[in-house]
Amino acid sequence: MSKVFIYGFTGTFTEKPEYDYAHPDVGATHKCMLFIRQESATTEFLNAENEAKKFGFSSITNLAGNQLQIDVLNTEAYKGFTGYYNEALKEGSSLVYYPRT
Repeated sequence: MSKVFIYGFTGTFTEKPEYDYAHPDVGATHKCMLFIRQESATTEFLNAENEAKKFGFSSITNLAGNQLQIDVLNTEAYKGFTGYYNEALKEGSSLVYYPRT
């Protein structure tokens, strides 16, 4: 059964991404949250780093991850992440970057 993990990291946007999305400016460094669909119940940091690179990020630091507990999406603090969760289930991954970090 598929699970969604969230991987947080800081990275620099350095190249044209493989995915079409509203990406940051080249050279900008941001904190990011990467949602990844995976079958295993353990963190897959190499896979997460490779996926972040597909979004155009390099110089990835502070990579940390954990399985998303779906019930938190019903809370006020996390309900805004439901779309990213659903996109990860459907497409395999989804990225949120924070432009002012």
